[in-house]
Amino acid sequence: MLDRRSFVLGGVALAATSFVARIATAQAGRPMLVFVGDQTSEDCKTWRTQWEPILVASPMFKKIDYRVIYPEKSSMLAKQQTWPADLRWLLDTFLMSQVGVQEGFEVPRFFLVQNGQVTFSTSGNSGWREVMWPTLQDVTSGQPG
Repeated sequence: MLDRRSFVLGGVALAATSFVARIATAQAGRPMLVFVGDQTSEDCKTWRTQWEPILVASPMFKKIDYRVIYPEKSSMLAKQQTWPADLRWLLDTFLMSQVGVQEGFEVPRFFLVQNGQVTFSTSGNSGWREVMWPTLQDVTSGQPG
């Protein structure tokens, strides 16, 4: 089920605790999905035209916060200025992870953030379909809409 493109970052200490606190307060316990891609990637274009509309139309979409990092070029993904200030800790966390160090950004990439921590990440349309989609369904199944 988890392939080499998937990883769990449970328990990773986050450097920007003020951002984490702000996220946790703002989200009031809601899971956050962060989509990271670039406008030149055919896989990202496929996800945005085929899978994103299904996500947005789903009942679970009302139970999550959804953020998008979608610069023009892939070379911009690892640059702090591309990311919103409140999500830069996520970039740092990923780049320090084993997958981030070894592979960098394989896009599309999806992060699930719960209680101010990355609890799961995967990449690719198959990672979305086979792993992240069912994970989001499980995470949101008991939450009010």
